Amino acid sequence: MPRVLLAAAAMLLGAAPPAMAQDDEPIGRFVADLRGSFVRFGQQPGLARSHGFRPHAAPSIGFGVDAGAHVYPLRWRFVTFGLGAAYHASFGDRGARPDDVDPDGPTLRKTFRAVSPQLSLNFGGRDGWSYLSGGVGMSRLALFPRDGEQPARRFARTLNYGAGARWFVKRHLAFSLDLRFHSVSPLQPTATAPASPRLTLMVLSVGASFR
Repeated sequence: MPRVLLAAAAMLLGAAPPAMAQDDEPIGRFVADLRGSFVRFGQQPGLARSHGFRPHAAPSIGFGVDAGAHVYPLRWRFVTFGLGAAYHASFGDRGARPDDVDPDGPTLRKTFRAVSPQLSLNFGGRDGWSYLSGGVGMSRLALFPRDGEQPARRFARTLNYGAGARWFVKRHLAFSLDLRFHSVSPLQPTATAPASPRLTLMVLSVGASFR
């Protein structure tokens, strides 16, 4: 997983030098993001088993939305420091299939919600920049039958880290790309909820930024 992040960061940072060379005007003070997301849940066999389901019966991908806002209070040489936060919400469904062990089993739904504070290092100018960012927030991951009762809401401490870029096609509108990993801390079982193991989710978000 770290190799994937490094490769993505190198790709995204590669877009920054042209912006730096042609536009030395500093990044603006504020930007807001609104993006659609693709989520790679993976099979997560530990999560499925703890909830009483077979691992291959659970959804491995999902789709959702990602929204955030960031401010840029300080610039030092070619690096601009940013502070912000993002909210992510997604879900995925998987119905029983003829080749499953239980072809008459329920459709399972997996949902993921995360609030992710972020400190960012930004490279580029006002009309386009790349960034590396990370922080610690909270998230909620749930797995349950789509037509059944949802489990009790439990939040886990979650480390987020990733890279992205923004390219402004108009004065106030940019194309935005973000690749983020959410490392979710384990949760112990309670009287009303099963255990949840430590796991990492990959989220790729594409959309627009506004300033």
